[in-house]
Amino acid sequence: METSTNVETGRGPPLRILMCLIFYPRGGSSHVTRYLSQALIKLGHQVHLVAGSLRDGNPQHDADVFYDGLPLTTVDYTDAWQGFHQGRDPISAEWTVPFHPSYEDKPDVPDRVFYKVDRGEYDALLRSWRNVLCDAGQGFQPDALHLHHANHMHVAAAEVFPTVPKALQFHGTEIKMLENLDRIERESGVHGDGHGLWREVLATATRPMHHFFAISPDVRQRAMDQFPIRDGDITTVPNGVDVSLFKPMEWADEDRLGFLREILVEDPHGWDESSLPGSVCYTEADLGKFRDSSGGLKPVAMFVGRFLDFKRVPLLIRAVARVNERFEKDDDWPPFNLIVWGGMPGEWEGEHPHTLTCELGLPNVFFTGWLPHDVLRQGLNLADVFVAPSYYEPFGQVFLEAMATGLPVIATRSGGPLSYVVDDGLAANGWFSDVDDVDSLAPVLYDALTDAQQRERCGENALALIREKYSWMGIARTYESIYQRLISRG
Repeated sequence: METSTNVETGRGPPLRILMCLIFYPRGGSSHVTRYLSQALIKLGHQVHLVAGSLRDGNPQHDADVFYDGLPLTTVDYTDAWQGFHQGRDPISAEWTVPFHPSYEDKPDVPDRVFYKVDRGEYDALLRSWRNVLCDAGQGFQPDALHLHHANHMHVAAAEVFPTVPKALQFHGTEIKMLENLDRIERESGVHGDGHGLWREVLATATRPMHHFFAISPDVRQRAMDQFPIRDGDITTVPNGVDVSLFKPMEWADEDRLGFLREILVEDPHGWDESSLPGSVCYTEADLGKFRDSSGGLKPVAMFVGRFLDFKRVPLLIRAVARVNERFEKDDDWPPFNLIVWGGMPGEWEGEHPHTLTCELGLPNVFFTGWLPHDVLRQGLNLADVFVAPSYYEPFGQVFLEAMATGLPVIATRSGGPLSYVVDDGLAANGWFSDVDDVDSLAPVLYDALTDAQQRERCGENALALIREKYSWMGIARTYESIYQRLISRG
């Protein structure tokens, strides 16, 4: 290793970090990986990223586009993805690069859940990642490995880089999968064929790790409940926010309406059960529902995320119906709107939120569909309050992005938001509702929408907290110090 001092930090020589993620760009961990890599490079370190990629027509799924500017080895799942659509098994040994599995059990997708992947398919996944990491190591000799989630990649990394310090970052989804297996077995009394295999794979993935990161105190404790991790070997490091991207924008009402016109009327991406982006669209008359009788804009609540079961979007839709009932039906009824931003086309669990909205006859719920991250930074400025009633959200990256935009937030009393949402006192930045309780969520949503002064006060506190504690440069310095400690031990 070079011995020159890292000018930016003054805390030792530059490091070479191999950053690895099996998934193609889609979920929050992809954004974490990108932002952390960029911040570490700004601190003077070398980072080489190994990440999944998919060329399916959506440029944001292509790692070369999503991680543009970062040194990168792509793991291209396109051939296996195309094979799936031809009726072939995308996770079989047929493929040089088998498709990655998922921590969620979803029907009719190429990334079926890990515990439905058999021994032969696991061997193919392990072989593929062993080859990928060998190739990456030919041109980049790391001082440390930062491996996201827990899966077969870690087993391959331990074989390819046996003496290099390795850290595993728990994002929470892998732990939720194990907890779901516990629930399935309790309720059915059946131990599935792949359950034992993948419990052992995840256990094997953790054994050679030198340190662990957890994105919240909740994830930290649940990881220690699932794995034999010593207290001193796991550090809580929250995700950060790109505060140069997510920030308040001084928009006039016409600016907001113009942006709404663009994403809802002129170029819609909302989708119904047909899964076709644009199958949910709106008219100029629909935009009129955002104005009240005096010409001003009604308060807007916003949800952002995928339509996964634990996100509890149908619960939110039902809460909106309850809140609507509390207002008299006059010219301004209902006196607020909900924007549902996101939902990966074709991917939903349980009730489809748009179908439920239609069944309940709600005139004030609007679906934007899935839009890029740099559009979301503008979209959050449409809202007056952010709401996501998730069932044990592992961290909740989008909460921080909303708070960085100056929005107060509504969360449930569970998971990651417990570590940064404050619902009482001078530092209050949002509200809590109880988990899985529409009777709790509806009055909280009503209070947030009808108390403009409290919204403003909580929004100011939210913005101040993010700027003080959650910038990516500060988060990257925490990782940097732990890398250095691991390397010095080795």
